[in-house]
Amino acid sequence: MSQTASERYRNAHPRPSVESALVRRVREVAAERRQARAVSGAKTSMTYGELDDRLMVWSDDLRRHGGRPGTVVALGVADPAYLAPAYLAARAAGLVPLMMDPHQPAERRDQVLRAARPALTMRVQDTPEYLPTEFDPRTLPEAAGYVGFTSGTQGPPKGIVSQEAGVLHFLEWERQLLGLEPGQRVAMISPPTFEVIFRELGLALCGGGELVVAPAVTRVDPSAVVPWLADHDVDVVHVVPSLAARWAAAAQHRRADRLRWTLFAGEPLHSHHVEVWRAVAPDARVINLYGPSETTLAKFWYAVPPNPTPGPQPAGRPLPQTRLRQLPLRSADEPGGGASFQVAIETPYGSLGYLDGTATEADHAALRRTAGLTTFTSQDIGELDESGNLVIKGRTDSQVKRRGVFVDLAAIEQAAIAQPSVRLACCFQLAPDAGGTVVLALETDGELPLAELRQHLRRQLGPQSPDEFRLVERIPLNPNGKIDRRELLGRLTGTGRQEERTTSH
Repeated sequence: MSQTASERYRNAHPRPSVESALVRRVREVAAERRQARAVSGAKTSMTYGELDDRLMVWSDDLRRHGGRPGTVVALGVADPAYLAPAYLAARAAGLVPLMMDPHQPAERRDQVLRAARPALTMRVQDTPEYLPTEFDPRTLPEAAGYVGFTSGTQGPPKGIVSQEAGVLHFLEWERQLLGLEPGQRVAMISPPTFEVIFRELGLALCGGGELVVAPAVTRVDPSAVVPWLADHDVDVVHVVPSLAARWAAAAQHRRADRLRWTLFAGEPLHSHHVEVWRAVAPDARVINLYGPSETTLAKFWYAVPPNPTPGPQPAGRPLPQTRLRQLPLRSADEPGGGASFQVAIETPYGSLGYLDGTATEADHAALRRTAGLTTFTSQDIGELDESGNLVIKGRTDSQVKRRGVFVDLAAIEQAAIAQPSVRLACCFQLAPDAGGTVVLALETDGELPLAELRQHLRRQLGPQSPDEFRLVERIPLNPNGKIDRRELLGRLTGTGRQEERTTSH
C-alpha cells in the first residue's frame, strides 16, 4: 500500500531521541483530527495537520541552529498565534522553553535572559528568526518542561524549572474535570510569561479543542475582553481575580453567554469577585485553583457553588497524588494562630527546583526535590473549613506589628473587597521595620463616598483598621493580571505616578 503524504512526512521527520509525552499526546490528537481547526488567531489559523507539520519542521530548525537537548530556548512571542507550534517544536527537539514577551520592560527581559542563559532565541512568528546565544548555555535535567519566573509581586523574581510530567498531569486532570469535547474553544489570553499560558494551550490541544488566541491589543484593553469572549464563542477562560474584576467593570453591558467555564487562579478569590463575574458570564461554572508556581500550574481546586459563602473562597482539595502538610505557625494569641497553619505541599508533579543564582538559600530550603518528590513550604497561611477544604487566610508576611500590636493586612483586604463599591483593595505597611503606618489603597466604582466606606470598615475591623485610606483611580496590575504591589507602593510614596487621594483616621 502506498504511503499518504502525512506518512511520508512523518518518516522524513522521525521523533527525536529525547521523548516528550506532551508532544506525543498532541501529535496523537493531530493524527486523528488533521482537518479540524487547532488554532485560531486574529490573522491566521491552523488545522491540526498544519500544526503537526509546522512543529516538526521548526524542531529540525531549532536543532540546526544549535539547540541541544536540555538547553534553554527563549521564545520571543512576536505573534501569539504561532506560540503553540513554537512551544511544541522546542519540546520535540528536547529543548526547555522560556517564554518572552516583547512588551515586557527591557530591564526585566535582560534579567531573565541572564538568569536562564538560553542556547538560542527563536522569534515566534509566521517565519521564525533564530538568534545565537550571548551566554554560556545552561543544561537542565531531562525531565524539565519549561523555565518560568515568579511574578515578583512578593519579592525579586525567581527562576523555576518545571517538569513536563507536572504539566501533563494537570492537563489530563483538568480535561477530565471539565469534560471538554473535541472542537470546544479555549481562550489563550494570558501573557506568554505567565505559566497559565500552558493551561490554556495544553487544555485545548491535548483534547482536540480549538485554541482561540487573543491579539495583544485585546489582552491589554479591559473593555475589549468580554466582547471578544462573546464574539468568538469561547467555552473556557482562565483568569486572575483582579483582572476579571477589571474586565467586568469595563464590559460595556456586553455578556459572554456562551462561556461554560471560568477558572480563577493567582490571587485569593472572593465571593464578590464571583458575583461581579457572573453578571457578565451568567452560565459559566466557576473553579478556584490554587498552587504556587513552585508546584507547577495548580495543586488544589474548588468548585464554587451558585450561591458562594460570603468572603474568600476555599482553595479546596488537592489534585490526585498531592498532599497538604500543615506546619505549625505560631501561638494562638497572635493573628494566624489557633487553627491556622503554614501551607506545605508534597507532590511528585512539582517543579525540579530554582535556577541557581535566582534564589536565596532559604528559598532552596523551602523547595526540595528528593527521590522523585517535590516538597514546597509556602508563605501561605491556611485553615480547613468544616468540609475539609483548604482556605487561604493570608501570608506569613501579611502579619505585621503596629505600635506593638499584630495587624493582619490580608484580613483588612478581605474586609474591603467585601464592600459592594470596592473593585480592588491592597493593604501594606510603610516602614515595616519601624512598625509604621498601615495604608489601605482602594479602587472603587465611586458609588459610596469615602467617608461612609471608611466608617463601614472601621466598625467591622475595630483595632485592626488601617491608619490611612487612599483612593486610587486604577490600582496597577502587573502583566499577569495580579495587583502590582511594588508599583502601587512607588506611586503612594512619591517614587511613582500619583493618582491617589489620602484620608487619615
